[in-house]
Amino acid sequence: MKKITNKFLSLFCLVLIFTSQACKKEKVDTVLDNRALTENRLSSTVRIINLGGFNQVIANGDSLTSFIVKNPQSSDGYQYPGTSYFPVDGKLGKTWNVPQDLFNVQGDAVLKFSHKVFQGPPIPDLDLAVENDYSNPTDYFLMPSFYMTGQPEVVPVKRAVAVPSKPDHFKIRIVNLSGAIKTPGNNSSGSLEDLTGSVSLVYSNGNSVSPQTKNVSSADRSSEYIELPYGTYQFKLLMQDGRQMPALGSELYDFKLIDPPTSTIPSGLTNTTGLTYAPIQTYQPGGIYTILVAPQSFSYLVNDIGETADVYQNSFQIINDNTAPTNNTYFRIHGANAWDAQQISFRVNGKVIASNLDFGKIGEYANFVHGNHTVEALDASGKVIASTQQVMRPAQNYTAWLHTDQSGAAKLLIVANDLSGTTAHSGSQDDATFARNQYKFFFFKRFLNFSTDNPYITFTTNNGQPVAVSGNNPAVGVDLERGIPLFESPFATGSYNQLPFELMVYRSKPNVVPGVWANDIVSLKNEDFIARKELYTHASRKIPVQEAGIYTIALIGKTAATSLATKAKMIIVKHNK
Repeated sequence: MKKITNKFLSLFCLVLIFTSQACKKEKVDTVLDNRALTENRLSSTVRIINLGGFNQVIANGDSLTSFIVKNPQSSDGYQYPGTSYFPVDGKLGKTWNVPQDLFNVQGDAVLKFSHKVFQGPPIPDLDLAVENDYSNPTDYFLMPSFYMTGQPEVVPVKRAVAVPSKPDHFKIRIVNLSGAIKTPGNNSSGSLEDLTGSVSLVYSNGNSVSPQTKNVSSADRSSEYIELPYGTYQFKLLMQDGRQMPALGSELYDFKLIDPPTSTIPSGLTNTTGLTYAPIQTYQPGGIYTILVAPQSFSYLVNDIGETADVYQNSFQIINDNTAPTNNTYFRIHGANAWDAQQISFRVNGKVIASNLDFGKIGEYANFVHGNHTVEALDASGKVIASTQQVMRPAQNYTAWLHTDQSGAAKLLIVANDLSGTTAHSGSQDDATFARNQYKFFFFKRFLNFSTDNPYITFTTNNGQPVAVSGNNPAVGVDLERGIPLFESPFATGSYNQLPFELMVYRSKPNVVPGVWANDIVSLKNEDFIARKELYTHASRKIPVQEAGIYTIALIGKTAATSLATKAKMIIVKHNK
């Protein structure tokens, strides 16, 4: 009987153990959903591009926005309740993909747009009937007719949805909806210039991109889509007489200011930097983009104490026509000859990416799928003189530098170039996920030393001053060893209103900075950072101090070289096109 009791006791304890384990709950971390829109609404083929300043919308008689107006001076004047369709602040924004559930069974919907503000000029309401046609995706551009003439209140333009034919390319077009400004402004600098007419798409140096995107008129309205290799570009728009059209900047208030007679960024009431704002950005593989030309709101200075007035001016902005997939596949690479006077060619996995590069010259970029790759440099006879293997990561940009190592042999160094336009706040966490600045119009310069007989070099600005400014890594450009790049925060940042400067080279030593000025090496002037001065002079424009971009400044050659061709000198590599 005692054995039976013990057996029941053991069984009872075992049941308790299993029961306690079964009731034990697994700890799960709290996950916050920070998305503004959490309802799963499918988009139609209809997209609204709101250039008219409307902030309220009614669909089929039902209000989708809040229609709440507050005094902006009140304590809660910036707080607006969201709605189901516009959950952030209950207002219509600049771009709206109309949801499918707003259309009837025939695929039709009636939209009514209005402008409700506490104070301001009255803008008439706008009624618009739209159709969800799957064979003809369409953008409806709501024009700022209150401020312009030459375009109807609504301009429908068909939109592409088919991905590029080449997977490492993107598609881009121009939509020109420019028109005459009703009330052009003026200040002591002059009257607002006329930017109506045909426009052409060019690269940052002013070279034409394609015949299909050249002289696109406001009557034609839209060019064809063209395909280009993915990468980082600074596209510009030129009028027929060569004047540059501004884009509307978003990252800095100063980029919303224009000098009325030139549409450039002003440096004072009657002074201008000579720079026309145009964003630098990476166009992703598989992406589809529209460069839209239309009047947008700018400000201009009216007196010497910084007061401004508002004015509309024809300008451009870049619109994503699709959600480009994340680039988990491709990287870009090009070659640079910092080795010798003879012509050099570069291969990646046996494919030639550059041929017959002279000393100090750089090849064009080529796209490859990420992975382990063999990069080779070949001399003029076709002999491989240097080779290296490296894992290349997706969405990265590389330069293969051929230079001379300490023993005098040819060597390849693969340097990754950060073209993102981001900088971290000082003192922030390591990856700067939530503490960084994102720029689209920036002046970044990196420095490298490939000079054979200059083991340590310090780059400076005028009179030996550091190239690094406040907020930069103080090690930028300082005591650079031959063939060893600075990897952490390697850029010296400049400004759109930077004064004229020169870049100088000093022969330094560890703990001896800047060292002795290398007066035998020609300094670089700020004007050397302007790709083509004719871009400005042909349009009777002021030449700016420098142009925006991502640059590498490399010291190459040999101080004691017997040939002038291989004498030590600085070269400039511009990584965005």
